[in-house]
Amino acid sequence: MSQQEWQIELKRLLIRYRTIRLTETVLLSATVGLVTYALADLFSASMLLSLFIACTAAVLAFVLRTRQLRVFQIDLQSVIRYLNRQFPQLQESGGLLLRDTQELTQLEQLQQLKTGRSFSEILKSVRLPHQLLSVFMLTICGTLIAAVIIVAFHEPGTIRKTQGSTSTGPIKSEVALPASVNSLDLRLTPPAYTQSGVQTIHTFPISTPEGSDAHWNISFSGSVQKAALIFDGHDTLAMQHSGDAYSAHRKITSSGFYQLNWYDAMGETKYSDFYSIEARKDAAPQLKITNQNQFVQLDAAPVLQVNMKSTLTDDYGLKDAYIVATVSKGSGEGIKFREERLRFDSPSQIGGKQIQASRRIDLIKLGLEPGDELYYYVEAFDNKTPAANRARTETYFIAVKDTAEVATSVDPGLGVDLMPEYFRSQRQIIIDSEKLLKEKGDHPTEQFNTRSNNLAHDEKVLRLRYGEFLGEEFETSIGPVAGGDAPANDADVMKQYGHQHDTDEEHAARVETPAKTPAHGHDHAKNDKDEDPAKAYMHAHDSEEEATFFTQSIRSKLKAAITIMWDAELHLRLYAPEKSLPYQYRALKLLKEISQDSRIYVHRTGFDPPPLKEDKRLSGELTEAKSSVGNPQSPNVETYPSTRRALAWLESREAAKDSVDAPARTLLLQAGNELSAAAMRQPGRYLKALSVLRPFAQNELPRVERGEAVKTLRAAFYQVLPANAYRPSARTKATHPLDDVFLKNYDALPNDLSQ
Repeated sequence: MSQQEWQIELKRLLIRYRTIRLTETVLLSATVGLVTYALADLFSASMLLSLFIACTAAVLAFVLRTRQLRVFQIDLQSVIRYLNRQFPQLQESGGLLLRDTQELTQLEQLQQLKTGRSFSEILKSVRLPHQLLSVFMLTICGTLIAAVIIVAFHEPGTIRKTQGSTSTGPIKSEVALPASVNSLDLRLTPPAYTQSGVQTIHTFPISTPEGSDAHWNISFSGSVQKAALIFDGHDTLAMQHSGDAYSAHRKITSSGFYQLNWYDAMGETKYSDFYSIEARKDAAPQLKITNQNQFVQLDAAPVLQVNMKSTLTDDYGLKDAYIVATVSKGSGEGIKFREERLRFDSPSQIGGKQIQASRRIDLIKLGLEPGDELYYYVEAFDNKTPAANRARTETYFIAVKDTAEVATSVDPGLGVDLMPEYFRSQRQIIIDSEKLLKEKGDHPTEQFNTRSNNLAHDEKVLRLRYGEFLGEEFETSIGPVAGGDAPANDADVMKQYGHQHDTDEEHAARVETPAKTPAHGHDHAKNDKDEDPAKAYMHAHDSEEEATFFTQSIRSKLKAAITIMWDAELHLRLYAPEKSLPYQYRALKLLKEISQDSRIYVHRTGFDPPPLKEDKRLSGELTEAKSSVGNPQSPNVETYPSTRRALAWLESREAAKDSVDAPARTLLLQAGNELSAAAMRQPGRYLKALSVLRPFAQNELPRVERGEAVKTLRAAFYQVLPANAYRPSARTKATHPLDDVFLKNYDALPNDLSQ
């Protein structure tokens, strides 16, 4: 539908609404006239007099009813207000359908199009308010009563006072009293999911759950033309007149404030104080796992079960809760995940405001094996509609130990990993040494000594392994060895880690000399006078002094660690692990430092500036040079401009006068609009100032109350203004004024230095 079609349909609704109301009024007036005629004919002898009285009563009933229903005041705006109240999908924007599209902004045009589509959808379901059925039934009853009176009581009487009473009954309202609220019934209906009952209060401030329905029923002590409720200073809700009271309905969706507005019989506008609206939001569920640590590690066993208990609470009630468990299997790139939802064993059905839930988690049924891990957390939803609040706990971890897995590497910073499967790190030797000391009293001395000697052998293997990185290819180059042959197991280790071509027999076979072959196989016997020409080009990898695997600083630390390993091995050989542990810890510390120092870091590439133009080099031109130091700062946007000017006016002597002039009144009202926007964020903070602002600006306060009103407004304006952000300096350039004076005087000096 186009805009013209929307307006045509709205005019049709207006005509139909007026027709319905006029039909109701005519039927009611005819009924009143018919009953009045029957009563007048009962007490009057003249038929003409009875007809006159009946017509007068019918006319009076017609006038009063049309005035009550405002039949001739119904316009398109009335229809729009009714549609906005009855159909939330219009989003209180029905008034845009009456405005020309060319006069609207782009945002308003989009909202107009959206509202028009919603209007087209609800057009067939629009039901205008009416009381045709009640009036029709009343007409039938009135006709029957009149017929019974005319037929049964046909003897006329002469009672004059009846005529006087009928002519003066409904029109005694010449004197209009000042209108004020006589009574208030405010019915609050919370949403169904809160399971809270309907609450009826007799005060204006509202505190209710979010989404509640509020129904106002207000009666005034005097005559009132119309009344409305103004929400947040700009959203007006017209009240419906029903009998002697005015009523309105609204859904409370957010916190804010509102006030009552009405027009008395003289047409004067009246406002009430501001009243707060507190919409209590539905909080998310509170969840807690009470009997489990966040990280748990279990040994592999045929039966693995974990009893998990959780406390679930919510302000209005829970709808559902379960455990989300994720099983992690494998390692590296071959890792796989499987997620399952586990229901609680107790209770089986989730419901209520506070629940103690428990579940026995069978890890074997979930498929956990040694080395696998289980991640789980509790997730719950409350009973809020249409969208429930969701909450979850932190993630808890359960790991099953894999006893078959053996660590086969030492330090990640070495860059290579050439260790055999039985190779043990320094940390493992420390752990075994501490375990040996704890179990010292549980084993015989011979077994204790054997285990200590085995640890010494592991320490030796580790020392030899690190010695390879320094070029120490056999044991004699590291430290002195006592006379005698080494043990059998030590000889095997030397064979494994040594080079067979370094033995004396092999060199004796190659070089026949009476002297003994030196320790380094590549440094053969030679004449001191004859220099080896290839020596400068050879890489002596057999010498620990020439090893280049590490830098000098790392080599020194590694040599110190190997020296300490000698002492650690010595005390283990002497069956004193307690004396060996300090050396082992020192060796481990050095190895960790080496691991950290040997890591390779990739540095970020530097800035590559654009090439300079040779013709502009050393020219001193800075026209194209841009710097953020000399750029002027962007001006600060002034916040609350009307409030600042109104505060300045309140601080002046003008505020102490007995009246507020027109410019100051406009300024105060504009500041009141800014204060209303701040009051929407903090409803209870500025309501007193808003209640005082309008009467003060319109000169309605007594003289004795003006001083207190000025103090209240000044305090509120000071509170609403944001704190200024102070800067260390407000200068736009980095130079000092003395620098400018120096440069100015320097330019005035002669350029010829010889002068």
